[in-house]
Amino acid sequence: MSTSEQEVLYSPSKWSKRFSHMQLLSHHYKFAKEVTENARKTLKCELNVPYSTTERTKYDIYGTNLPNDSPIFIFIHGGYWQEGNKDLAAFAASVFVNKGIKVITIGYDLCPNVKLGNIISQIKTAVEHVLKSALHLKCRNVWVAGHSAGAHLASSLLYDELWLDKMTKQGYLNLLKGIVLIGGVFNLKPLINTNISTALKLTKDEIEAYSFSTLNTKNNKPIQGLKVIVTDGECDSPGLINESRECAQKLITMVDNVQYIFLRDNIDHFNIVENLTDAEFILTKVILNNIFCD
Repeated sequence: MSTSEQEVLYSPSKWSKRFSHMQLLSHHYKFAKEVTENARKTLKCELNVPYSTTERTKYDIYGTNLPNDSPIFIFIHGGYWQEGNKDLAAFAASVFVNKGIKVITIGYDLCPNVKLGNIISQIKTAVEHVLKSALHLKCRNVWVAGHSAGAHLASSLLYDELWLDKMTKQGYLNLLKGIVLIGGVFNLKPLINTNISTALKLTKDEIEAYSFSTLNTKNNKPIQGLKVIVTDGECDSPGLINESRECAQKLITMVDNVQYIFLRDNIDHFNIVENLTDAEFILTKVILNNIFCD
């Protein structure tokens, strides 16, 4: 496959049936901006809570007026680890808060200003920060979702046995009941010869370590008491659809409760999260039902 063909294969905006490539990106940016601004105007929230020392390592909390023990839904934005921010990520806030669930959107540093490994570490620090607070508040449960590169970051939690052991010893892991991986990218190797990789500046060792769908997990301890939902849409890029399926197959060997959902009806890489604003959207309903089942 040529470099240009590989670029297209991993360019989700070129596979949607709703808009052209540039129209889709413009629409999604405008939609995300308006949704987040509306959530900040209409919901009780606390913005820019620091979990580390840099400007971007902060998160926003929506639903701060809900009871202390309310479930928490964490959302990690995408952007191939080099674009996006939490100010464009409050898709689930209005529906989930109105259902009694606090929503937290996490910001993080971007490549090339930092390495991918730094971002992965930041996400683990942020989730630990939230879990610590959730334990103190006697929160009912915590779910973590990630979209696109954010799904890769969310999945990183599952592959770090030292982090999992630390969370267990501190009494946090029992609170983490589920992870939702939405339109994710889980293998870095196909990105090597594309423009996507320019800002990442990955070494061979980093590619091996962070390609989660091909990582050797034969000796990893089985993860129990946690559900993972892997999902994508029929109009996402074929490369990412294939990676979601490979991810689900890998996770079945590691996690005792894995669900794969393939969404039809012209669901693409972008409206799969845009539709979290709709309480009747199938993915919204699946997530809500799982949160309240715990």
